[in-house]
Amino acid sequence: MKNILKLSFFLLLCIGTNKSYGQYQAKKDTLLVLKNGFIIKLTPEGAIVKKGTLVIEKDSIKEVNYLNTAKTYANAKVIDLNGKYILPGLIDTHVHLATAPKEGRNENNAFMEQQLNKMLYSGITTVRDMAGNAIILSDYTRASNLNQIPAPSIFYASQFAGPKYFNAIRSYSTNTRSKRDRPWAQTIVDSTNMPLAIARAKGAGVTGIKIYANLKPLLVTKIVKEAKKQGLQTWSHAAVFPASPLQVATAKVNTMSHAWDMMYGLNTTDTITRSDLAKDINCDKLDSLLLIMKDNHIILDATNYIGQNNKMHNSVKVTKQAHKLGIKVSVGTDWPYLYEPEIPFYKELRLLIDKCGFTTEEALYSATKIGAESIGLTDRGVIENGKKADIIILNKNPLKDLENLKDLHIIIKSGIIYKKENP
Repeated sequence: MKNILKLSFFLLLCIGTNKSYGQYQAKKDTLLVLKNGFIIKLTPEGAIVKKGTLVIEKDSIKEVNYLNTAKTYANAKVIDLNGKYILPGLIDTHVHLATAPKEGRNENNAFMEQQLNKMLYSGITTVRDMAGNAIILSDYTRASNLNQIPAPSIFYASQFAGPKYFNAIRSYSTNTRSKRDRPWAQTIVDSTNMPLAIARAKGAGVTGIKIYANLKPLLVTKIVKEAKKQGLQTWSHAAVFPASPLQVATAKVNTMSHAWDMMYGLNTTDTITRSDLAKDINCDKLDSLLLIMKDNHIILDATNYIGQNNKMHNSVKVTKQAHKLGIKVSVGTDWPYLYEPEIPFYKELRLLIDKCGFTTEEALYSATKIGAESIGLTDRGVIENGKKADIIILNKNPLKDLENLKDLHIIIKSGIIYKKENP
């Protein structure tokens, strides 16, 4: 307990010491009215597009009005959208903002803020960080929540793995990660005090535990059960080695990452090694695995773009079958945002449509509502009364052409307007 208190005190000391975003001031109107826009309501069955008015109070949607767009609101800032299209803010469920921080503080700050800026001004209002330095992530989470910087809301994980993984990753001389366990990166073995390990992670401000590598099936199950008791999500690699995708799914994690990982263990019902990668898809065995995921309400964080870039072409085939069977699929990139001119999120969406059998409506539903569910959030991802005012306003209809998603008029995150610019 003393160690947890020390960490919390250390985090408080670190939060607010970053002066690089101190001059940014966001203005939040008490009452904001968006009229004459086409509101896109996404559902599992498709989309409903109706002209209406949105009323935003502080950081929440107060009213969705399809009946009386001429209604007046006292003391409100009114924006006439003149037929533009309103969509929930996009959610990237697999980013790495601070997995390997830059060595210099100023360099690291610039790197973080460039990423976050590019994300927000591309319409991404929420991200799930899948294992990084919690001191850095908590600092920027707070700055985003207080609207001190233009950035999406950040939710992050604590990485749990076995000693073989951490010994290997920490052996690199140029590695900027901590050389020993921290609450956000913990070595898990049979003798680990699981309640304490989860409590340490929770003390670092995480939303979920990332179950990563070198963990036996029994340990995966223990992590899931204790995390649930303490109110945390469990976000797992599909193949944890030696725990197989089947064993991970049976443990009832909340999400499983990397569709291509499903190819491990299709030839065995036992634990797996790297040599157990099936070259061809056994449809019966794959369906059996996917149906367990469906029964256990597990969301697939497919990350197809990185799979395509690494020639793991079964990734899109697995995702297509998962979608066919009714598995929920989120849109996670696991790809650097500053590496290419076009953000990877758009490319991930296009793969769902072009190669995985998704309609445009289904892909956008995955990018919004399912994205929120994959983080365990119920306050965003849809345009409804009482939900968080995270929305994007587009000049053209994204349902007719996904490219129109890039034609942003304004972004609203937590009720604050951000004009599209080139970050």
